[in-house]
Amino acid sequence: MGRRASLAAIAALLTALAVTACSAAASPAPHPTLTRELPSDLSARGVLLAAVLLSEGDVERAVADGLVTPAEVDEAIRAIEGGELDAWAERAERELAED
Repeated sequence: MGRRASLAAIAALLTALAVTACSAAASPAPHPTLTRELPSDLSARGVLLAAVLLSEGDVERAVADGLVTPAEVDEAIRAIEGGELDAWAERAERELAED
């Protein structure tokens, strides 16, 4: 359980940093990531956690343990390659506010 808590803390830190960067730069239209309906196997928090795991951890084990879904890993790869993690961080912040 300690590993999950550590991963959650890393994801929260990444989210906080990305949201801070996002709020500094205003954009005229919302990013599609912020408004599109997500499938049931995809969440913004999961995408951010998958991004952290891709760079710092064992993403295969995280999928096997149910921490992230394969769809979240795929989306994290696309977000990293497209420079769109900040949009996912903003969406995660909105999800957290709704909880």
